Amino acid sequence: MRKLWLVLLLGILVAGCGTKGESLSNEPDTKVEAEGSGIVAGEMEASLTEKSPFVFQYEVKNQTEEEMKLEFSSSQRFDYSVQTKDGKEIFLFSSVASFLQVIGEENVKQGESLTYEIDLHDLELQKGDYVLSAWLTPMDGQKYKATKEFTVE
Repeated sequence: MRKLWLVLLLGILVAGCGTKGESLSNEPDTKVEAEGSGIVAGEMEASLTEKSPFVFQYEVKNQTEEEMKLEFSSSQRFDYSVQTKDGKEIFLFSSVASFLQVIGEENVKQGESLTYEIDLHDLELQKGDYVLSAWLTPMDGQKYKATKEFTVE
C-alpha cells in the first residue's frame, strides 16, 4: 500500500512540474511588456468620477496579470490640480499639504485598485468651466494621470 501511495505522489509531482511556461496553442501570444514590469495583458487604468457636486473619486485599477508594486518617497500617494478651461492652474494639492518623508510602497494585486477621494468644497470656485487632473506620485515620476472637466454654476 505504501508503494502505491509513493507512486501516486510521484506521478502528481511529475505531472505538476512538466508544463510550466509551455503553450499548447499555436496562436501567437498577445501579451505586451510595459515599462520593464514584465509581461502583462492590460495596463493600469486611471479614472476620475464625480460622486457628488465637488466630490470626485480618483481610481487606479490594476488590469495587468501581475501584482504592481509602486514605491513612494513620502507619505504622499497622489496629487491633483484644478485648472481653468484655458489652462491656468488655480490649485495644486501638494502646494498646500504636508507629507511625512518616509519611503513607502503600495502593492496593487490583479483586478484591485487604489482609490482616493477629492473634495473641492473648500476651494470656493467661481462660476465657470474647470479641469480636474489627478495622478499618482511614485518615486519615478507622475503616473496614471486622469482628467475630468466640470462646471460650477
